[in-house]
Amino acid sequence: MKKLSDWLRKRSVLIVITLAALLLQMISAIQYRYVRGLLEEELEKTAFRDLMASALRIQEVTSKAEVGACSQLWHIERHLQDPDYMTLLLKNLVKGESDNIIGAGIGFKPGFYPSKGWLYEPYARQYGDSVAVTQIASDKHDYTQKDLYQAAMKGDTLKWTAPYLDAEGAKDVVISYGLPIRDEHGEPVGLLSVDLSTDWVGEVVNMHHINPSSFSLVMSEDGELVATPDDSVASLSLVKKIVAMVNDSTVEREMKANGRVTGFAFYDEERQEPGHVYYAIKKNQPRWQMVMVCYDKEVYGKLDDMLKYIMWMALAGLVVLGIIIQLFVRSHRRLQATQMEQERIGSELRIAKDIQQQMLPHVNECGELQNEPMNIARNDLRVYGSLVPAREVGGDLFDFFLRDEKLFFCIGDVSGKGVPSAMLMAVTHSLFRSASMHENNPARMMQVINQTSCHGNEANMFVTLFIGVLDLPTGRLRYCNAGHDMPMILASDGTTISSLDAKPNLPVGVFDHVKYEMRESMLTPRSMLFLYTDGLTEARDPQRHFFGLERAKTVLRNAAHDGQPQQLLQAMTDAVNQFVEDAEPSDDLTMMAIWYAPQQEQDVLSETLTLKNDVHQIETLSDFVKDITRRLNMEKKQARNVQLAVEEAVVNVMNYAYPIESEGTITIDAKSDGQWLKFIISDEGVAFDPTATLQVDTTLKVEDRPIGGLGIHLVRKLMDSVNYERVDGKNVLTLRKRIEGNEKDLK
Repeated sequence: MKKLSDWLRKRSVLIVITLAALLLQMISAIQYRYVRGLLEEELEKTAFRDLMASALRIQEVTSKAEVGACSQLWHIERHLQDPDYMTLLLKNLVKGESDNIIGAGIGFKPGFYPSKGWLYEPYARQYGDSVAVTQIASDKHDYTQKDLYQAAMKGDTLKWTAPYLDAEGAKDVVISYGLPIRDEHGEPVGLLSVDLSTDWVGEVVNMHHINPSSFSLVMSEDGELVATPDDSVASLSLVKKIVAMVNDSTVEREMKANGRVTGFAFYDEERQEPGHVYYAIKKNQPRWQMVMVCYDKEVYGKLDDMLKYIMWMALAGLVVLGIIIQLFVRSHRRLQATQMEQERIGSELRIAKDIQQQMLPHVNECGELQNEPMNIARNDLRVYGSLVPAREVGGDLFDFFLRDEKLFFCIGDVSGKGVPSAMLMAVTHSLFRSASMHENNPARMMQVINQTSCHGNEANMFVTLFIGVLDLPTGRLRYCNAGHDMPMILASDGTTISSLDAKPNLPVGVFDHVKYEMRESMLTPRSMLFLYTDGLTEARDPQRHFFGLERAKTVLRNAAHDGQPQQLLQAMTDAVNQFVEDAEPSDDLTMMAIWYAPQQEQDVLSETLTLKNDVHQIETLSDFVKDITRRLNMEKKQARNVQLAVEEAVVNVMNYAYPIESEGTITIDAKSDGQWLKFIISDEGVAFDPTATLQVDTTLKVEDRPIGGLGIHLVRKLMDSVNYERVDGKNVLTLRKRIEGNEKDLK
C-alpha cells in the first residue's frame, strides 16, 4: 500500500495532467457535438425559409401572368367577331402585364375566321421595347395537335405546362399557361396561351444564398431541370449528379422543417467536399421542385477551426498547469505560495473587472458598436449609464440597445457581492440580450430569464430586475418590474417627478412558476427617465445615515433640466461621493438616464392608399409603391426591393389580420422627408406582432403561420427597420428605408 502511495505521489503531476487532458477532451467533444447539432438545425430552418421564399417569388411571377391572361380573356370573348382586335389584345397582354411574359398566342378553332384560313394562330412576341404579332400556324406547325389546345377544347381545367422549346412562337424554352376561349353559347372556340421564359427562374432562386458557395436549382415535378445556377458556381456534371440523386429513391434521406423539406448528404468529387441537399415541392402550380445545395465546410468550417484552437489552447493550458502543480509540490514555503495565490486571484479579478466593463453597452445612435461606452446620442433620444462597483467586480447590471425603432433597456441588482454576484450578473446580462433579440414584450422576456435562472440555482441567489421597451415613434413605454426600485420620471417642466406604476413582482431566480405582469405608460416629449439600484438611496455617510430618495430627487431636478443624461449621472455620482465622504462603499452604484424628445418630421411627400383584404388588389398596391419611389427618384434596384418588401408585408396582413371570408381594409400611408421613406401599414384585424419571430407556432402549416417566420425574414433584409405596435385597436407596422442616390428634384 505504501509503495502505491509513493508511486502516486511521485507521479501526481502526470496523473493530474492526464486526467485534465481527458476531461478537456470529453468536454470539447460534447460541446462540438452540441454546437454542430445547433448549426445543423439552423441550416435546416434557413434552407426551408429560402426555399419557401424562392417559391413565393416564382408564384408571384406566374400569378401575375395568370391574372393578365384572365383580364384579357374577358375582352377577347366579347370581341370574337373582330379578328384584328385579337392582335391588339395580344400586344397589350405581352407588353403590359408582366416583364417575364415573352409571348402570347391565340389558337382558334379551324375555320373560325374564313378570311384567315383554315388554321389561324396569331402570336405576339416581345422584342426589346416592341411587340410583333405574326401568324405562326402552318402545315408544319399544327397547334390543334398540341395537348394544351386539345385540353382547352374539352373544357378541362388547365395547368402550367412543363418547360419545352417553342420553336415557332417564342423561339425559346418556355412554360405555358392556357385558357379556353368560349363563344356566346359557352362553347370552346380557341385557346389563349401565355408563355414565360424559364431564364428568370434561375435568377430568382439564386438571388440570395445561405453561404457563398451555396446554390439552387429548379426541377419539374417529373424530375427534369427547369433552371440551373451559373457555370462558375456549379458545373453541369455536378448539377446532373444532384438531379439524379433527388430522383433516385434509393438515396438515404430524411424529412426536415416539419415535413415540408427533404434533405440528404452528398459528396462533391470535384471539390473534394461533403455537402447537403435540401429540396421541397412547390405547393401551387407549376409544382416544381426547389433544390438548395450547401457545403459542410462553409457551415461547420469555423466550428472545426475553433475545435483546433481549443485543443491547442488546452494543450498549452495543461503545460502551464503542470508547471504550476510542480512548483506547488516542490515548494515548502507556505507564505510564498499564499502570496502567489493572492496575486493570481488579484489578476483574475482585474481581468474580471475589465470583462464586466466590456459587457456594458457600447452603442451609437444606430445601435452599432462604438468606442465611446455606455452612450446613445440622437436628436430624439439620449441614453447614458454608469456602474461603479463597490469591490473589484460588482453584482449590478444595466444594458440598452436599439432595434426596430425601439429602445430595449434593463437595470438589475444581484443578491450578494463579489465574484458570485458578478458571475450571475454576466449570466443575467446574456439572458436579457438573448430574450430581447426577437421579443418586444418585457413580461415574456422576464419570464424566460426567470425560468432559466431558476434552473440549477442551488445557491438560491436572485436578481431584482427592471426591463423596459420604449417605442420611439409613439413614446409608448412597456415595462416589467421584478422586485426592483421603481424608476423616476422628470417631466418636461423640470420640476414634476413621478414614479412609474408597476406591480413589483418577485425577483428573478426565486420561483420558476412566477407569472410576470407588464405595464404601459406614455413618455411625454422632453421628459427624463431615471433608473437606479439601491446603491444610490442606501449609500451611507460615516454616521451611517442613508443618502435617501429625497436627495436623489433634488439632484434630479437640479441637473436634468438641459436633457443631458451624462451630466445628470455625473452630478448624481458627485453628490453621493460628497455625502459618503471617506466611508467605504457598501454597495454597487448603478444608474441609467433616458431623455426622450421626439422630433416633428417635415414630410415632403405624404400619400395614403386604402385596400380591401383581397390579394387581387396587389396590382393597385404595386402601382402605388412604384409611383412613390418614382417621385422620390429612388434607384431601380432599391425601388424594387422596397416594392417587394411592402407587397410581402401587405399580403401577410391580408392573409392573417382578418378571419377567412371576412372583409376588412388595410391602410398604407407613405411618408418621406427626402432622406427616409416610411410606409405605415395599419389594419383593424386581430392583434398579431409580425416581428415576434420566436412566437411562431411550428405545429401549424406554413401557410397558417403569421408573418415573422418567413415573410419578416425577407422584409428585414430589404428594409432598414421594421417596427410593430398595437395602437387604439389597430395593428400598425412601420417599414423604413433610407433613400440612396436621391440627387434629383422630387417630381
